[in-house]
Amino acid sequence: MNIDDRIERRLGYDTGLSVLADFEAISPVSHAESPVGRGPAIERLLDVFAPAFSGSLPPSLYVYGPKGSGKSAVVSALFDRLSSHSGPRQAIQTTTRAVEPTIPGFVYVDARHASTRFRLYHAMLAAMSDDPVPDHGIGTEELAESLRDVMRTGPDLVVAVDHTNEVETPPASTLIGWLTDVGERLVPACLGRDPPDAIDWEPETTVEFAKYRRHVLVELLTSRCSTGLGRDALTHDQIRDIVEWSAGDAHDALAAVMGAAVSAERAGASTIRSADVDVGIEGVPRPCVALGRVLALPESRQRLLYELAGLSDDERSTVGAATEAIAARPGVDLSASTVRRVLYELADAGLLERVTVRPERRQGASPSRLVPLFPTVVFRELFDRQARTG
Repeated sequence: MNIDDRIERRLGYDTGLSVLADFEAISPVSHAESPVGRGPAIERLLDVFAPAFSGSLPPSLYVYGPKGSGKSAVVSALFDRLSSHSGPRQAIQTTTRAVEPTIPGFVYVDARHASTRFRLYHAMLAAMSDDPVPDHGIGTEELAESLRDVMRTGPDLVVAVDHTNEVETPPASTLIGWLTDVGERLVPACLGRDPPDAIDWEPETTVEFAKYRRHVLVELLTSRCSTGLGRDALTHDQIRDIVEWSAGDAHDALAAVMGAAVSAERAGASTIRSADVDVGIEGVPRPCVALGRVLALPESRQRLLYELAGLSDDERSTVGAATEAIAARPGVDLSASTVRRVLYELADAGLLERVTVRPERRQGASPSRLVPLFPTVVFRELFDRQARTG
């Protein structure tokens, strides 16, 4: 929150605001422009990128650490700042050599939204050019050739690819292959959760992110809540309780805050009560799947998860009951058999858990039900808002 915002709150300009003043500020899938409490990590990354400041390419890099440790927030913000120092972006179809920038270009790509060679190249071109990049009527090789043209006439590149080695994203080695295919003047920086010895790529250097320390996460939540919630909506003691429960995971802490805020709003409360904090915490499974993974799924699969999360206990009592209930929803245009198949695929991907309803009493398999492994209240709120904004 900037100084003007703080003054306006003191003057009472925000009177009448609901508990949720700025939805994005406390969203677990949104990142602040200036990450809080990660100064040392930023300095380590700047040390790695030091050669770029004299016009050379830095070493290849792997950034790793657990979910909710700030990897994406820091790297995306840092690359955004560094890209502003690498000279003007060039048009894709340029035929004249541009003036060499003082440092290489920096491009950040999220593999959750660029999990194919086509989508990776498309995302890179979109980040490097002011010209629109077509989604249709163009092939992967055409995109690759466009990238090669940009690489021949533009600056060297440092490309960060986030969320590698997940169930829905390619391994680092595959992504490196796609990147090196379009130019030698390019250095990859991959981000993932697995330690370096567990991936099939050997970067020149690594940077590890640890879980947030308690006092740092308190500072982060306090900063985000000061913008995202109404004045005095959440007390410092409540923030500390959420931080203590979250065990250093900023994603889970923010999901609990948002769940608590939604609970308070639905009850018409002007502040978040202890019962709302309990609801927020209880609504975050442990372990918890990152909501970014869920929101990166195709819209049709998100819709099935949205409907599953909204079912009553009776409707979710078994996989069969849930399947029939979801297939009957107006927003679902799939047969019950297709719904069942997709739900099982989502369970295999680790987004849902199959839980046996009761011990086996007769010959044959026992019935099971599907339990979401992500914060359902927060997901449904994010899905609804995404649908309203398009």
